[in-house]
Order: sequence, then C-alpha cells, then structure tokens
Amino acid sequence: MVAQPLSVTELYRQAQQTQHEGDLESAKAQYLDVLKREPGHADALHCLGNIDARQGRLDDAERLIRQAIKLDPLKAIFINSLGNLMKARERLDDAAALYEQAIALEPGFALAHSNMGEVLLRQGEPQASTEYFAKALEIDPNLAGAYDNLGRAFNNMGRLAEAADAFRRAVLIRPDFAVAYDHLGHALRAMDRLEEAKDAFEHAVAVDPTLASARYNLATVLMGLGEVDGGIAEFERALEMRPQHLDTLVNLGIAYHTRGNFKKSAVCYRRALQADPDNWTVHMNLGLVLNEQRRGEEAETSFRRALELNPQAAEVYAELAALYEETNRLQDLEAAVEQGLLIAPGHPRLNLEAAKGDRRRGDAEQGLRRLAKFDTAAMDSRLAEQFHYQLGYLHDRAGQADAAIEHFTAANELARATPRANAANPERFLSLLDTLHDFFSDAEPDQWTPAPPAERPAPVFMLGFPRSGTTLADVILDSHPGITTVEEQVTILPAVEALQAMPGGYPAALADLDEAAITHLRQLYFDALAPFIDAADGSLVIDKMPIRTIQIGMLWRLFPDAKFIFCQRHPCDVVLSNFMQHYTASDAFANFYTLQDAARIYDKTMRLWQLYQRRLPLDHHVVRYESLVEDLEGETRRLLGFLGLGWDPQVLGYAERARQRGRIRSLDRWRAYDIHLAPMMDTLAPHIEHFGYER
Repeated sequence: MVAQPLSVTELYRQAQQTQHEGDLESAKAQYLDVLKREPGHADALHCLGNIDARQGRLDDAERLIRQAIKLDPLKAIFINSLGNLMKARERLDDAAALYEQAIALEPGFALAHSNMGEVLLRQGEPQASTEYFAKALEIDPNLAGAYDNLGRAFNNMGRLAEAADAFRRAVLIRPDFAVAYDHLGHALRAMDRLEEAKDAFEHAVAVDPTLASARYNLATVLMGLGEVDGGIAEFERALEMRPQHLDTLVNLGIAYHTRGNFKKSAVCYRRALQADPDNWTVHMNLGLVLNEQRRGEEAETSFRRALELNPQAAEVYAELAALYEETNRLQDLEAAVEQGLLIAPGHPRLNLEAAKGDRRRGDAEQGLRRLAKFDTAAMDSRLAEQFHYQLGYLHDRAGQADAAIEHFTAANELARATPRANAANPERFLSLLDTLHDFFSDAEPDQWTPAPPAERPAPVFMLGFPRSGTTLADVILDSHPGITTVEEQVTILPAVEALQAMPGGYPAALADLDEAAITHLRQLYFDALAPFIDAADGSLVIDKMPIRTIQIGMLWRLFPDAKFIFCQRHPCDVVLSNFMQHYTASDAFANFYTLQDAARIYDKTMRLWQLYQRRLPLDHHVVRYESLVEDLEGETRRLLGFLGLGWDPQVLGYAERARQRGRIRSLDRWRAYDIHLAPMMDTLAPHIEHFGYER
C-alpha cells in the first residue's frame, strides 16, 4: 500500500511541531515545502519570518511578515510580530502603533497587551505600562513574561516589594525563566536583602549558566556579603562571556583591589580604559591601585587625568591630597584640599585630608574642629575607619590620651572586619614564631654543612620591630653616598617559599641544606633584590624590613658573613605605636588590632631575637632610637664604623629629610597612656629590663 502524501495542513502542523521542538532549520525547510505547494500560505510566511527574526535576519523577517500581512491584513498575530520587529529595531513609536492595531483587531490578545506595555516601559512610562501588563494577566494569568515586565515597571517606579512579588509569580509559572530570576535578584538587592538576592541570582545561573548579567549580578552581591573570593570567581566567569563589558572590568578591578591583588586590579582598569579612554572614574581607580603599589608618579598622573576629564570630581581631589600627604608634599596637599573644598565644602574625605594637613602643621585643634561636624556612625565603614584613625592621631597630638585610645580602638575594630583582614590569619604568624623558636632552641648550627664562599658581597639586613626606628635609621644611612637602602620589599620571599617546598619544610630544611641548595637560595634572593639596586655602582646595600627579625636564622644560614642592624625602642612605645598604626592587613599586622595582641606578638618576636643572639654568631649592631634622636652624630658615627664606612657630613642632612617624611617621633609618648598599657606590663617588663629601659 502506497503512503498518501501529507496534505498542506498536515505539513504545516508538522513544521509547527518541529519549530516548537527548537529545530529551526528543519522547520524552515518544512515551511518552504508548504509554500512550494501553496505560495500564498500566509501562516507559513509568518512562521518563516519569525524564524529569520530569531536568527537575526531582520530584513528577511520583515519582508516575509509584511507579505503575510498583505495576504491576511486582519490577523492580529501577524501585526504583533511586525511590532516585535519594530521594537527590535528600536522603532518604538512604530511598534506601539502596531500593537495598538493588534489589540483593536483582537482585544483578548494577551501577548499584544504585554508587548505594548513593554514599549511604554522602554519609553520611560512605567505607570502607563502597568495597565497593559495588568490587562494581559487578566486575559492570561499564566503569562510569565507579563509578570516579569510588570515587575520591571514596579522596579522602575521604586515599588520594590511589588516588583519582587511580580518576579516571583513569573518564576512560579516558569521555573526555567532565568531572566526573571535575575530581575528578582535586582529587586531584592535594592531592598538590601542580599542573602535572598544571592539565592535568586544563583537560581538564574543554574537555569542558564551562560547568562552573563546574572553572573555579574551574583558577583556584586557576593562582594556585598564580604565573600570576596566568590565575587572574584563570578566576575571572572562573567568577563569570559563579555570580555569588553566595562562594568565587569571595573568591578573585577575593585574586587582584586579589595583582595589586595593590585597587579590584576591594574590590568582590569587598563583594559577598561581601552574600552572607554575618557572614563574619569576608571582613571581615579587606577590611580588608587598605583598608589597602593607605591608608584606615586604614575598614580598622580592618573588622578590628574581624571580631573582633566571631570574638574568637578571632589573625590579625586581627596585622593590626590591623600597621595601628597603620604609622600610629604604638604604644599601640594594644601593646594589639592583647597581646590576640592571650593567644589564641595562638606565633602567628608576632603575634610579628612584637610585635617591631616592641620595635624602636620601642628594645629590638632583645628583638625578636631574640622572633623567634629561629621557623624562616623552614618558613614561607610571604610571611611569611618579612616576618620577614627585620624581622630586618634589628632587627639594624641592634642594630649588627649583617653579620647585617642577610644578612636584607635574603634578604628581597629572596623579595620579587623574588612575583607583583607578576614583573609589574614594572625595565629598563623604567631605559630611560625613558635615553630622558629622551637627549631632554633634545639638546632645545632655548628653541625650544619658550612655555607659556600659568597660570589658577591652580602647585603646588610636592617630589622627590629615595626615602629622601632628603622625608618629613621634608613633615612640617615640613605644620605650616605656609599649606601643604597632598599625599603620594605619582599626580597626574601622567594627563598622562604623555596624552603617551604623542600622535604621537611621551613625551617626544618635549613639543617639539611648543602652548598648547591644554599647557592640556589642566595640567587633567588639576589634576583628578587635586583630591581631595587644598581649592582654596578658598588654601594653597600642595606635591605630594611623590621618584621624580618623573625627570619634572622634563615638569613644567617644563607649569608653567615652578613651584618645585621637591630633597631631598638622602648617596648611600650613600640607596642602603643603599632596599635595606633593604620596597616594593610596581613598575617603579621593583623596582630596589632588590640594593645594585648600587639604586646603578645612583640613578646614572641623579641624572645626569638634574643634566642638568635644566643644560638648564632651574628655580626650585629644595635641602634637605640632614643640615643639616635638625642645624639645623632655620635650614634651615626658608631653605626657607620660598624658598617666599615667613613664619615660623610651629608648624613647630618637627615633632619630636613626626616622632617619632610614625618619620621621623627616623640620620645616616651607611652607615658601618657600608662593606664591603658598597665595590663600589658607583665608581658613587656622582661623586655624593658633586658633592653635597659625604665618603667
């Protein structure tokens, strides 16, 4: 029996089913078969036009749909499809006229009502659009797209709770409606319901992993929740989908900056500037990162470019002023503050920077009056943190110890809650101190394989403890023409990491090093040092990093002939100063948020230093901060003699340089805080006695 050929109607229905299943190319071929048999089949022409529209061939789509309308001008669905094409071409007035025509032809056409509402929404008339969405849903309560559009209208009018309700109805009807989940997350985020927003965005990306906007939005919520690593991961995925998306580049740059990855942050900002070279905000953000990298000249260039693009940007003047304060360009600081305050006299950051200038001029009372008009409780936590630190410094300068402690305590509590601080592990650093102490207590260094002869002179290592006077000594020595100082660079990190990767790990691997291993580790150090020195000038290199005291054992193992400068200051002043200092969080510096913690890490570090002195034949010289301040020339002559260098009168020019860099600190400042330090005295007393200070 010969099979009967399909009728035109049957062939058309088969094509519709194929199209519904998503096989557009096969459906297109079937519709063409219909038209071969019946060239005037309007519905087949209309369906072909819709396929072309979905595949981006809008001209072909419009030609086919207009041909269908010519054949059947009273069919509302054809008119609606032509309206969709006009909407896709951003010809919104034409689209609106066509949707009105479709509604007139078929008043119960729910989709046409919804489409008309969407046009009004895009034309900035959200209130009018809601009437059409409501009518569409009255006709078809299961029209998920109408609920989504209604939610967008409510969102645009600021009716966020109603928006969220509409979006929820959309996803209840269509659980696979990824875009509606994305929109729901928007509304919830605007209501500061971040956990719920996170859940909505996660639903969106679960339904459609390629929805870049949902990944971007999920990343912003994760950042808001303090989940920085998760935020970075989602921003990175969103950027893979949209490599040139400006907001993703900028926010990923902010996320990297928040995590402390300045190199990657700068890369993001530079990519963003390739897409939008005149974006003043990105220039400012790049300047912030460059400043964190201590690339002051480049940071200033970025800030200046931002001001060229937006001369009214008060926040850029504030950042520029902060840069000048950090680099001790006080006249430039005053000029930047003055220009900024002319634009925005009540700008908190500008007033903060102005108060820093007041303090640097010795007018603490003026700084306190300037900041008193601001409410830190109403500020962003990071700005409030900066305000509290500065108020602490100002009260300290004004001789108001109790108020100073109160503000430093508040500042440190805020600093401890930041993402960078959360990523730090202060106990890990303390554990390393204990491990080093235990290892060198039992070690027998005289039994170790001797280090091979050095192929180049060892540097001098300057250490001690943060805030113990290393920078003052550095400024003095840097004035000597025969000295090059390297200030607080992570030059020993590659060697430490290599030791950690060896059998036994660090520090145990120190005992088993042979000559080849020592030579290799030395080279890792010199490679890391190279960018900061001119090896050809023959200067004595002084590598300064105060917290590096804990690594003296490793440094002696690699460089047994090296000289060590140990900077010493009254333990109470050191602990107090570290508690007052605004540090970038790390495993070590996360131990300074309370006076008790600062005293604990000082105690452990000094006990380790004393152990190194007993167990290792260190060639070292102690520089007592108080003696250096009181007898500059005598102490400096003794220090230069230890280094084997002759006297040079240029070192006496340190005073002006130290004043410009703000490096001279008052002696015995701690006595104004003796009540606050009293609980730590049992911990500090052995070191006060050991170093020969008075309580």
